[in-house]
Amino acid sequence: MAIWMTALKIIPWGSVLESAPHIVKAAKHLFSETKTDTSGFSKAANASTSAGPVSQDKRVYLLEAKITELSDEQRSSAELIKSLAEQNALIVEAIDVLRVRVKLLLIVCLSLLAVLAGVVSWLATK
Repeated sequence: MAIWMTALKIIPWGSVLESAPHIVKAAKHLFSETKTDTSGFSKAANASTSAGPVSQDKRVYLLEAKITELSDEQRSSAELIKSLAEQNALIVEAIDVLRVRVKLLLIVCLSLLAVLAGVVSWLATK
């Protein structure tokens, strides 16, 4: 039990818990923004064409606005991915520490089993 407690103490829970709400909020925002914004540009372009011929300046302006939007979305996606990668690295480190400790625990248990077998055989011969 003490080994598990030590293993759990290694994980920086403060930063994991501190980052989790931010990551969830960013992911939800990113997903909802991506879902709703894809139709926004098409509606604006269709509304312009139904009203009459669209000037090239207006189309260029709409395209520049969409490029800016996509750039901002890409930046926020990159930040989210970076944050997830950092948390993933922390989890991998914790798993590696746990793996080493499990090996150590296995060695200790096998050693104790050998000692117990020795004691039992010694008592059986007496």
